[in-house]
Amino acid sequence: MKIDWAFLRLAAICWGGATALAIYPLLQYASREVMESVLAGVGISWVSLFLGVAFIEWGFEKSNTTFLKIVLGGSVVRLLLLVTVVFLLIKVYAFHSLSLMLSLLVCYSLNLVLEIYLLQKKVSLKH
Repeated sequence: MKIDWAFLRLAAICWGGATALAIYPLLQYASREVMESVLAGVGISWVSLFLGVAFIEWGFEKSNTTFLKIVLGGSVVRLLLLVTVVFLLIKVYAFHSLSLMLSLLVCYSLNLVLEIYLLQKKVSLKH
């Protein structure tokens, strides 16, 4: 599998900017419980991003039908993993649910934009 280093740099820059915006309010106003939940949401989101990129890279050189099956199937797998991990963190480990869900929502949205950008970039390079 080929690694797109330019995309990973862009993702790191976006994540660095998001972290810079969030770090001060979190350090000033968040409790330890909230910080742990936010970090867990960010970690889950990173794993989801890397899995999404891996599915895109794996399926891109295949036929359109196979690519669609891989990307959509990968999305279902990632969603099921997210639900399972969030359920475990909230019900078993008693993480702060609101901060976990909000951080996951914000991070997942950022990752979704990054994945769409990667798909558009790859399609434009293919043609």
